[in-house]
Amino acid sequence: MHRLIIHKLGPIDHCDLTQSQFAVLTGFQASGKSTIVKSVFYFRTIKDDICSIAEEIALGVHSDESIGDEVSLRNRLISRLREKFLRTFGSSWSMDMDMFLEYYYTDNCVIKIHLKESTVYPTPNYIWIELSDGLRAFLDRKDLIPETNATGITKMGRQTLTEAVHNFFNDSLEIVYIPAGRSMLTLLSEQLSYIYTTMKDAQKRTLDYCTQNYIERILSLKSEFDHGLEGLVEYYGVKNKMNAERNDLAFSMIKKILRGKYLYSSGEERIILKEGKYVKVNFASSGQQESVWILNLLFYYYIKGKPVMFIIEEPESHLFPESQKFITELIALVANSGHSVMITTHSPYVLGTLNNLLFADQVSKEWEQETTHIIPKQVWIQVERFTALFVKEGTADECMDHEINLIKNELIDEISKTINQDFDKMAELSFQAEE
Repeated sequence: MHRLIIHKLGPIDHCDLTQSQFAVLTGFQASGKSTIVKSVFYFRTIKDDICSIAEEIALGVHSDESIGDEVSLRNRLISRLREKFLRTFGSSWSMDMDMFLEYYYTDNCVIKIHLKESTVYPTPNYIWIELSDGLRAFLDRKDLIPETNATGITKMGRQTLTEAVHNFFNDSLEIVYIPAGRSMLTLLSEQLSYIYTTMKDAQKRTLDYCTQNYIERILSLKSEFDHGLEGLVEYYGVKNKMNAERNDLAFSMIKKILRGKYLYSSGEERIILKEGKYVKVNFASSGQQESVWILNLLFYYYIKGKPVMFIIEEPESHLFPESQKFITELIALVANSGHSVMITTHSPYVLGTLNNLLFADQVSKEWEQETTHIIPKQVWIQVERFTALFVKEGTADECMDHEINLIKNELIDEISKTINQDFDKMAELSFQAEE
């Protein structure tokens, strides 16, 4: 199990969490939920950084990612992680000098990050990267640099490198980050490719690292949808022998949420409506714009059958409560297909739906067939694979009621109680006025 420790970073004063296969983080805005999920993304993508640098070294690609005179995989990685930290969390100048991050992949593979005062470097809050002895020894292995031939890196060389890194880090999952505020990128759908490809590298480095990763992923995958979701099923679903009943259920949920079908045609992103009519995605509703690429990415990696970890911020954004229920169930369906999920949410509808899916799995032990008629079995959640955290006042505390194995109802109903109390007080004033 991977373990993350965050100390005095952003709104987080201290938290220590062990990751599960399905995790949900809730809490007030600006409480630190994004800090936690960005930290997970930062560390879980380090294995990709290693593979990328190893390939650059094999191809003789020049890089400034070095420390001192020695240009090595380890030194390049440390330099890249320092830049990546700044692009993920912002300038270190305003950070507490006691700040640190620790990530434990295995007992032998640990990375620690903290700030260090030094007169040698141009900033007093210098980001210091510490690698465990086992990781340092692994990075110094000469056989990590992949084999090349006249056309570049060989398929076998790339495969050997990837397997070695994934095995050492105990992590073979690709990490897919879906940030909040997605609708702005969807609004720029037609211009996004031009804007991004004309940006200089220095301009791209000013983008938040997570957002840049999301943009590049969308731009690279758009063409996969030139025949819609049906085209993906025809190409990948048959090849990967995906379950037809599960596919139909995913289709049904996506159609209910999107109120149409997504298609990339003639360089345009479209949502196909009834009778063949369509609307370009940048003219679609805010709910469609916010959800369309959550749905696309979930279905794309689900139908490919390649295990992925999804980090999704606020999947409920701009969606009607019924659609919030369906998108939560779709996320659960994908999680039950061999993927891992971490979501942040402010929505009682999302939390309530998750409780229903947890409860369905428990009730089904006595009433399986009857429960299936209420909630499809493909979306039930096993409590053993689930974690719920409430982020508040600088900490992230588990918020499961272990007597009933559900998210604590007081968290879901907390704001409703406040609203109802205000109404009751005003109703009492109204009755007094009438008297």
